Amino acid sequence: MATFKELLQLSFKSEDTEEWLDVHFTRPIGLVFALLWNSLGIHPNVITILSIFLGIGAGWMFHFSDVWHNLWGVLLLMLANFCDSTDGQMARLTGKKTLVGRVLDGFSGDVWFAAIYIAIVVRLWHQPIPGTEMPWGISIFLLAALAGFRFHASQSSLADYYRQIHLYFLLGKTGSELDNYRQQRAIYEQLPKGHLFARVFYFNYANYCRSQERRTPEFQRFFARWHQQPPKQICEQFLRGSRPLMKYTNLLTFNARAITLYVTCLLDCPWVYPLMEITLFQAMYVYMHRKHEALCRALTPHKGYIFDYGGTLDTAGVHWRQVIWDAYVRHQVPVTEQQFREAYVFVERQLGAQPLIQPDFTFRQTLDLKIRLQLEHLIQNGLAPSATDKYHAAMVDELYAMVQQATAHSIAVLQQLTDGPKVLVSNFYGNLTTVLHEFGFDGCFLQVIESAVVGIRKPNPGIFQLGIEALGMPPEEIVVVGDSLENDILPARELGCRAVWFNKLSNKEI
Repeated sequence: MATFKELLQLSFKSEDTEEWLDVHFTRPIGLVFALLWNSLGIHPNVITILSIFLGIGAGWMFHFSDVWHNLWGVLLLMLANFCDSTDGQMARLTGKKTLVGRVLDGFSGDVWFAAIYIAIVVRLWHQPIPGTEMPWGISIFLLAALAGFRFHASQSSLADYYRQIHLYFLLGKTGSELDNYRQQRAIYEQLPKGHLFARVFYFNYANYCRSQERRTPEFQRFFARWHQQPPKQICEQFLRGSRPLMKYTNLLTFNARAITLYVTCLLDCPWVYPLMEITLFQAMYVYMHRKHEALCRALTPHKGYIFDYGGTLDTAGVHWRQVIWDAYVRHQVPVTEQQFREAYVFVERQLGAQPLIQPDFTFRQTLDLKIRLQLEHLIQNGLAPSATDKYHAAMVDELYAMVQQATAHSIAVLQQLTDGPKVLVSNFYGNLTTVLHEFGFDGCFLQVIESAVVGIRKPNPGIFQLGIEALGMPPEEIVVVGDSLENDILPARELGCRAVWFNKLSNKEI
């Protein structure tokens, strides 16, 4: 059985997003109640409902001006917060999560503070404005309404959004409640009209998500550019920038507001509380918002890359036909260049038409097969003596070593190229994923688009269009790098991409 400390750790959302006061005070007390109520079979939703009544009771107590009623208000609001902590901890520990629970959890805090704002209005309505003999009257209502609807609501919703974003990048989707308008709206539209309760919830929740998204345009661009799955390096950079902002998300949710409320009510100056919402808390909100948007702007790629593989990353910009012919020359294979070219083309067409290369073939196996088929073709057609196949193993070993060296250099370059996501688009035999893993390209590309898999071959621009769609960027923001003018550069330019022709004859932007 897990210890209390272990259960407490499991009930936390994360160390990054838990406030000191919650870790050392609210959460431990909440867990004690959670274990007690869970042993009694009480559902988390019941605890949330209890917190609503406690919050309303706290508001009622705060409308009195004497110290004792206000102390009762402090106690009731603290109990309401314990219950709010308890229901979340119970849900995380027991898995008892329901739609009703989501509705109540979001509704409870709003009810508490609505009751508190009403209490402040009632309390101050007939009292004079400090320094004057004029009663607060309608002015305190307007001040409370402005603080509550305009400032408190937007501050707490964005703070919650940033916290869920941080949890998403820290723990993944399962550790976060990060949602978006499009998905929630789709759920709403798919619900039968008879499911009124669910439809009302998802309608309002979708609009709540949309309000968060409209205020965070830089984050939306950042999230969209990385297709919601940024590489590990970008996640780490984002978390480093987001972690210092978590203290502001905590300050803008409950504890700092509650302490401010307690102090101002006990000192009989509750009008200070809405003013703090409008000034100090809003200043924190603006700072948090600007820093988060700046972080996302800095991490949003303004450029994307599409790389070719064969002849580009594995041979440093030399077409494979030339690479293999050079090996024939070095090993003094007794054939002419024209005879070799005929054998090379014949074998490439044969491999394209017949599934001789299996998805689990390594590059060494692929290279071995290609060289063997070329030599067999030359011998069978009388273009080379029968002893020619003796060169087979030596050429494979030499070429494989060359590719190991070239790919190691390519990986080092790709790792330094951090200003945008990268996609691989290649004419290959169906085993490209195996080959990439063989040479250590894992994690280098957002997506791998292989002709044998997608059914489109270069120079058809359609295969590059798939790369553009994978990047999610306008073509003019994408750079295509390849060794073939016909297969890479021209179709890329046709779609509006920039292109770098990477070969020994020409290494320049087109």
